[in-house]
Amino acid sequence: MINLRKDNKAQIMNEIFNTLYLLAALQGVLLSVFLFTKKQNHTANLVLAVATLALSIELAAVVYYSKGWYRLYPHLMGFSYPFPALYGPLFYLYARLISKRQKHLSAIDILHFIPVLAIYCITAPVFFSSGEEKIAFLNNMLLNIHDPIYSVFDNFIPVQGIIYTILTIKVVVGYNRSIKDTYSNIDLINLNWLKYLTFGMIIIWSIVALISIAYLFRLHLGIITALLNIPLSILIYSIGYMGLKQPEIFIDPSLISLQSVSNVKYRRSGLNDESAEEIKRKLLALMLSDKPFLSHDLTLQKLADRLKTSSHNLSEVINTKIHQSYYDLINQYRVEEFKNRLTDPENERYNLLSIAFDSGFQSKGTFNSIFKKFTGMTPSEYKAKINSAPK
Repeated sequence: MINLRKDNKAQIMNEIFNTLYLLAALQGVLLSVFLFTKKQNHTANLVLAVATLALSIELAAVVYYSKGWYRLYPHLMGFSYPFPALYGPLFYLYARLISKRQKHLSAIDILHFIPVLAIYCITAPVFFSSGEEKIAFLNNMLLNIHDPIYSVFDNFIPVQGIIYTILTIKVVVGYNRSIKDTYSNIDLINLNWLKYLTFGMIIIWSIVALISIAYLFRLHLGIITALLNIPLSILIYSIGYMGLKQPEIFIDPSLISLQSVSNVKYRRSGLNDESAEEIKRKLLALMLSDKPFLSHDLTLQKLADRLKTSSHNLSEVINTKIHQSYYDLINQYRVEEFKNRLTDPENERYNLLSIAFDSGFQSKGTFNSIFKKFTGMTPSEYKAKINSAPK
């Protein structure tokens, strides 16, 4: 009786998970359709659409095997087997497209998909075999009786995934760092969402690695496999959620006139020391007199135009004479403006966020992090400190 109850509970939980997986797969398909039809940033969206569709198909395949549908439709077996080798290259290429303003992939990018093509070619004899042969092959796989080449694939794929995840994180971090040399507010153009997505991929690849290790030691895989399917579902839901909450995820890179100069050594710069000091003097004077930093969308190019100099020369001055990034320089002025406005009796009726927005900040999160970076305390702590100070 107790075993029967346990079996019923296990069956109910299995049905709940299968429903969750199917819903996530359906959402992934719908999101893929949306991305396929998106005109802006078309190539990058196509890459992300293919990745999302592949994730959705693989998640649906989990239900396909779990519910025993493979016995009714055996010819579909093995179709999604090479898919895990797709995700690393696809997310990496997407990050590269969105961060470097590439409109199209190059012919050499096909090399990233050689492992997938190789897996399809090597597994083709099994894939094109009869339904009965496929079912027999699956039963042998479950008993760890199969061609050793499949063990090579199973061990190669998580290693490949981790390598591509690291490359993707490197692209995202480099991009986020570079835009700080051009923009003073980066909330709408940074790729933090993609960084979080890659962290999710690290979790998934770690679980895949555990599954590979479990196969080697002939361990029971039920719980481990479930742990893989859950974050896979969350990943698909997250992409959809971010697409709704932050439409900037699919922003057209042509709207981002990125001019990264953070790593330039200025070795061939035609700017002499006297000219650099003059630009610095004009810059500091302008910041005090006109307070251009109050504008939310102040970019390096706009500031350079006001100083009648080039963005490259202005960036060189900020980096070599003031020893800051453009982002930090502008936001430090905003912090000081906020502090001045906070002590103004006329602003007592306004809350901290309103004063922050009037000082040039664009979001609460950025304001809090920047303020703590330059003062070592939160805005609320700073306000409490000045209110408690002797008058």
